[in-house]
Amino acid sequence: MSRSDLVGEWSVETGYYSSMEDEFLIFFPDGVGSVEYARPFLSDWVLFRWSRTRPNTVRVEPYAAFTEEDHEFVAQKIPPPEEIRYRIESESRPLLDSPVPVLHLDGSGLLRTGAGYGLVFAEPRDEMRSPCAPAGE
Repeated sequence: MSRSDLVGEWSVETGYYSSMEDEFLIFFPDGVGSVEYARPFLSDWVLFRWSRTRPNTVRVEPYAAFTEEDHEFVAQKIPPPEEIRYRIESESRPLLDSPVPVLHLDGSGLLRTGAGYGLVFAEPRDEMRSPCAPAGE
């Protein structure tokens, strides 16, 4: 797998009925990313830099963390850096007609769920960058 295999917008809810919460994981090609645990009117964000260190291993170095509630931002403790093993598998989801790539991350303290992240967009949209901090700062 290449560095580009991680690039994209990934979501736990891809292909499932909405549970009114989701966890989004985004890897931008410029080496920054974010994880957002989203609920109505409340989101927890961690912004990070990332790089592949070995095959199927990514190093994530958080540089900001905050909670957003009703458009107000409160800084949170920044998680420590970590190396995370990952794999991408083609899987079926109940609401999709064909299998979708699903990203599985093993043993990360950065993520709330242990579920796989279905690919939403292979090219992440700039509007998905954090509303609070510029990329890489």
